[in-house]
Amino acid sequence: MTIASRQKTVILQYFAAIMCSVSLSIIFSHGCAKYAKYVPDPVKDIDQWAKNFEQQKSFSYEYEMKTNFVSVRAFGDCVIGVGERLSGQWERGDGVQEFEYIGLGDIEYAKKGIDWEKAPRGEESDVFTQIKRLLSFDNFEYEGFDDGFFYRFRANVPFLAPDRRKEMIGIMKISDDDYLPEFMWAGLPDSSIYWTAHIFDYNTYKDVKIPIKEYREYIVSYAAQTGDDIYGKIESRLDLVNVDYRMRSAGQGLLISLPDQYRIEDVDKMLRTGGLSVYGVVQSGKAATRTAYLKDDLHAPVFLSDLLFTGVLVRDAEINFDQRSTPYIALRLREGRTMPHMIAFEVDSVLIATATLDTLYKMDRIKVYPDMQYREMEILRAYIKQPLGALRISPAGGENP
Repeated sequence: MTIASRQKTVILQYFAAIMCSVSLSIIFSHGCAKYAKYVPDPVKDIDQWAKNFEQQKSFSYEYEMKTNFVSVRAFGDCVIGVGERLSGQWERGDGVQEFEYIGLGDIEYAKKGIDWEKAPRGEESDVFTQIKRLLSFDNFEYEGFDDGFFYRFRANVPFLAPDRRKEMIGIMKISDDDYLPEFMWAGLPDSSIYWTAHIFDYNTYKDVKIPIKEYREYIVSYAAQTGDDIYGKIESRLDLVNVDYRMRSAGQGLLISLPDQYRIEDVDKMLRTGGLSVYGVVQSGKAATRTAYLKDDLHAPVFLSDLLFTGVLVRDAEINFDQRSTPYIALRLREGRTMPHMIAFEVDSVLIATATLDTLYKMDRIKVYPDMQYREMEILRAYIKQPLGALRISPAGGENP
């Protein structure tokens, strides 16, 4: 099915959803055996469903845009927090031009014949940001159900037609299988100008890699007491972070090579000390041993009691998705522990999440919802599974260009 025919099909579904929204609303109040533990509420849950899009690992898309001056059609893959690879064609008054882009970090590579040209990244290789911009709207109006949940919203796409931005409307379809955006359309009511994307194949492997083998080198230094098997520990950390790297011993430290899009602040983030501490939570500061702040937000104090356990007790940590497609870190402990009603998780001296527990029995499995992108959760999991000693990181041969 072409992009245009799929767009036509979904818009027809949208109007069908409007017509039958009243009769079908009864279905949601009774739920379905398919969702035994989670009964979706399309009015109350839409904000979380929209937010969940940013927290996925990856997705594929078919994308189309039409303005008064140009038409664009493209197909692409995105690894959120890493980059995108897409190809397609521009159509202007003077003809059709094929293109292929790879966007990684703040770098963009455009294919010219058999070669790749490097430049600062533009929005043409960042469809993820375009989708996220539409999802930032905070008032989705539920229209009804027809093989998915349909919503209408005020579209935030002024670049399509700046002089008619107030006329723009948006339509979105949320899948009833995974509660993630499946189709988005934004434009003028007469469809003379529009932006649309079909989004699919969430969280499968995507090959988005640097097309030119350019690497940056960093020296990692460490104190003598940190050096016990430091090579193996850093290797384990980088494997968990899931980056392409080269590493070798260099004098009193290590030389690490990483693809060009990674800057020194990225390397510092990958190789922070890490480590997990889990505390009980009490309701008042008087009963607390200390006060911490969720994600260092001074407006979100959390009153901590005793230390319950550290990462030494953790056998494994994996990233999973719940029935709403919200990601979480599943901690598996080496032995069961009795927990208080509420606990807090601190990683690398930052309070990342709290959890309310509903059992008095010993637990050896705990879910942590840190409310961050999947890529950030991969780094967080690496902190938990492979703590490191204090390291000093510097560019090899001086500052980065």
